[in-house]
Amino acid sequence: MAKTRSVLISTDGGQFELAVNPKQIQLSSDNGDKSIDLLNIGTVMLPGHRNPVKISIQTFLPAPGSPFYRGVSPDSMISMVEKAKNGQKSIRIIISGTNVNHKFIVNSAAATYTEGQNDVQVAWSFTEDRFSSITVVASMANRYTATGLSQRPDTQETPKSVTVKVGDTLWGFAVQYYGDGTRWQDIAQQNGIIDPKKLPVGKVLEIPQ
Repeated sequence: MAKTRSVLISTDGGQFELAVNPKQIQLSSDNGDKSIDLLNIGTVMLPGHRNPVKISIQTFLPAPGSPFYRGVSPDSMISMVEKAKNGQKSIRIIISGTNVNHKFIVNSAAATYTEGQNDVQVAWSFTEDRFSSITVVASMANRYTATGLSQRPDTQETPKSVTVKVGDTLWGFAVQYYGDGTRWQDIAQQNGIIDPKKLPVGKVLEIPQ
């Protein structure tokens, strides 16, 4: 069954796209609204700022030999998430068709192994790492103000080519080199790729400027 969206998880140890999407992906966020009591008026609500986004994912990770297998073993994917959780490092989650493209903290990671099956059931929960984003933005703003770098043009060039490794996706390359996963089609068209899910390992892709 064709997927309606892509779920890409990127960590310091590598990245992977879920081969089988959860039946439901729960995204939740609320505001820090406050209530106060006013004399002769009663209780009124004061709107607050947005709280971090929370994500819950439950799915299975197909093992080699499964028709859903996409080149990254369940153990590898579980290890990437576990290392991020245990190392207290945030990961980036991108879900196409939504506005989710943020760094997240791994709150919990559970894996269920069933006798007689190589596929692994996982249940992961994440909370948006807004502190990391705020820290980076503030740091860069101070740096630019102090050095005058804000007046300098961005001369960094997009790499012209990249070699496909296990677990790589066109969506991931587009995010890495353009900051926009929806530009995967630019890379596909440049390299004559018809099926973006079939990227041969070792293939050198040209990244259009």
